[in-house]
Amino acid sequence: MSPAAGTELDAANVRRAFRNIIKDADGVNSNEWTPRELRHSFVSLLSDNGLPLEEISRLVGQAD
Repeated sequence: MSPAAGTELDAANVRRAFRNIIKDADGVNSNEWTPRELRHSFVSLLSDNGLPLEEISRLVGQAD
């Protein structure tokens, strides 16, 4: 992932951009959410709906 200037984004810039995007969402405290929470929620929803662990791992880039 890189910005328009072509330089690589660092984690702090990604978090800042993410917070700016969600700051206007009703009922969401943007200081409590990071992109990692989205990943965790995605995995939890897949697991709760019965998707096999191997498939979840593949989808989130953790497959061996």
